[in-house]
Amino acid sequence: MAAVTELMAQPMPDEMAAVQQKSYVTYTLSLLDDELSSSQGPAQITMLESRNLIAAGGTTGLRTWEAALHLGQWLCSRTTTTENIVIRDKRVLELGAGTGYLSVLCAKYLHAAQVIASDGSDDVVMALPDNFYLNGLQESDRIRAMDLKWGHALLGTEEAEWNGGRLVDVVLGADITYDKSVIPSLVSTVAALFAKFPGVVVVIAATERNRETFESFLQVCQKRKFVVDEVNDFPVPTREEQRGPFYSDCVPIRICRISRT
Repeated sequence: MAAVTELMAQPMPDEMAAVQQKSYVTYTLSLLDDELSSSQGPAQITMLESRNLIAAGGTTGLRTWEAALHLGQWLCSRTTTTENIVIRDKRVLELGAGTGYLSVLCAKYLHAAQVIASDGSDDVVMALPDNFYLNGLQESDRIRAMDLKWGHALLGTEEAEWNGGRLVDVVLGADITYDKSVIPSLVSTVAALFAKFPGVVVVIAATERNRETFESFLQVCQKRKFVVDEVNDFPVPTREEQRGPFYSDCVPIRICRISRT
């Protein structure tokens, strides 16, 4: 009781200080079969992230959110079936990568040919190599970080063409529709990717914390004449059913495939 009282008497750190406090978090990939993980030990991903809810930091990209964990489980569940057409040998672009959890998963365990972990926050992009390093990908030429701001044209900067003219087969995004104000820019970038890569597969996972926000996303997609097909056979498992990674089962998480009409 004395220790608890002492801790409770300490002043709370301000939000900017809380942003700087990070923890090592290891996620176990329970849906990967033994054959996939045996050569590398247990199938796990370790992230250095902020467990505080970030406000003053100006970004939510410094922690791994539920939709990324759930979408990762869905991708893992497809590796042991004939449906493994999503990631293996594909070139993957993650939008709003945050900690880079999905990008690391694709590069380390799901046999992607190339992975780009992109984000619009400079702080987030600068932090991504740390998480690549923690997962043994620091010298890999299959994964890299990229600054990609939604709503901007996909133009080359150091290279003549965006991404050096290399193709993108799969676009992933998790918990990137939480703010109504950024949805038009997000969908604009998706439209630009469809225009540049007509055969690209786009999969977005959204935690439905606010139905109105998710409806706004659907409406903007409809205006762009996109078709949104929801995955209905992969619900969030209850906490009793979860064997890792562990995440809240209180809010629905919708996995949607976006395509053009």
